[in-house]
Amino acid sequence: MRDFHRNIKTVQALDPALTTAARTGAPIDRQGFEAVEHIVLFGASGDTLSGTLKTDVKLEASEDGSNWSPVADAKAVSGGPVSAAGVFATVDAAAKAQTAYRIGYLGNARYSRISLALTGTHTNGTPVAAIAVLSKANVKPVV
Repeated sequence: MRDFHRNIKTVQALDPALTTAARTGAPIDRQGFEAVEHIVLFGASGDTLSGTLKTDVKLEASEDGSNWSPVADAKAVSGGPVSAAGVFATVDAAAKAQTAYRIGYLGNARYSRISLALTGTHTNGTPVAAIAVLSKANVKPVV
């Protein structure tokens, strides 16, 4: 039987945690899958967000899982755009928190990951978590 549940794999990329400093998600290995979607979940910020107190969400890629580069090519993502630094979302206001941000990686690198770059002093922090959904498996059903 073919159903959605047996055709995807989910991976926790960032554990749910109060974020007050930069964080880097776990490398997501796309081997055996043709597509990966990164989903980043933000809670309510304990700080007053602004242009000088914000979080940039970046997408990075790697051929070997060790050397990372920002994904800046719009053709390498779905759900973009991305900046030259790989930023696809900026959380700089209360209205932008308590939201899920997602982006698909379409590039050729085997690995991809999310990173959070914080600007300013985040004293109270913001709860953030991330998952990756792998799909279009080469072997089905996905276990």
